[in-house]
Amino acid sequence: MDEGTHATDRKLVRVGVADVAVSGNGAALATSGLGSCVAIALYDTSGTGVGGLLHAMLPAAPDQPENAAKYVDTGLDQLVEQLAAAGGNTNELTAKFAGGSSMLNIGTGGGIGAKNVSATEAGLADRDIDVTGSDTGGGSGRSIRFHPNTGEFVVERVDNQTLTL
Repeated sequence: MDEGTHATDRKLVRVGVADVAVSGNGAALATSGLGSCVAIALYDTSGTGVGGLLHAMLPAAPDQPENAAKYVDTGLDQLVEQLAAAGGNTNELTAKFAGGSSMLNIGTGGGIGAKNVSATEAGLADRDIDVTGSDTGGGSGRSIRFHPNTGEFVVERVDNQTLTL
């Protein structure tokens, strides 16, 4: 175990950029490198212990994207499908999410981070999924550790702040 890993994280699944993973066996899910990207955690509150984590880069997919997890809209669809396949009750999902930082000031019309956050909020509302916590915006990068069996969502910011949702 490395210094940053807790004893309860013996099973840890890494979720890459533009990736999605689901756990139903007690394994925690982790992702890092969140700048303007968003990490969206969904978990079944009915007691199955099934949950998943999406690390999306962009708000909306083009027609027939090569990688659905790269986008908030199609990534959420993929995450819900995988949760159902793993035995999760998709009628009892709750969400937590983080990211959407303004890392660069380029262009006009709002940054990609704000657009990712808006797409996340709209996508979850469209699917009638309650949000119980979020940490978005600002200028700091983030790393996430999510425990699907408890719903604990730990946000570690590069500015040395840690928040547990």
